[in-house]
Amino acid sequence: MTEHDAPSHLRLIVSRREKPKATTEHAKQLRPQERQLAFPYPESSTVFFVYIDSIGREEFARIIGDYTPRWIIDVRAVPRLDTIASSRLSAFRLFEKAQAAYVDLFGRLEIKSYRSAESNPAFWASAVFDLLKSSERKGPYFFLFDDEQLMTSADYVLPDIILPIVGKAARFVMIRHAGAPSLGG
Repeated sequence: MTEHDAPSHLRLIVSRREKPKATTEHAKQLRPQERQLAFPYPESSTVFFVYIDSIGREEFARIIGDYTPRWIIDVRAVPRLDTIASSRLSAFRLFEKAQAAYVDLFGRLEIKSYRSAESNPAFWASAVFDLLKSSERKGPYFFLFDDEQLMTSADYVLPDIILPIVGKAARFVMIRHAGAPSLGG
């Protein structure tokens, strides 16, 4: 899996050795409007593991807007939506705007603690497979985590489970803020 540290902005960098090919007036006419650069995502086969505890509400809203997930699968024992939006209602409005289906996976499976054996991805991966296989809805897919160890474990288990559904072209990407603490730290 590649790790993607979600930057707050992107800059296009041009080598100083390149000479301008247009006059200043002509360049002003050709200059595009300011806007966010698009990544080569989101393909329907992209699977994002989002470490929620490392990003704020505004960053989460930006990520949803940039990657437009069709699935948001919440893999948290206590899925507090006020950590990703100002309220539950505004979180669901955000999901609706992105046309994403929200699934509280641990709630469906009645998993209430990371200490239970059922919180292991080897246990709940089959439920993810069944959920995605039974739907015609495609990705991109967001998996929300607030436990970094669980996210790392899921990174080892889920690709083998999801590949038959998403296809061999699947990409697995972690989104976490650069300042987020790492495992064991």
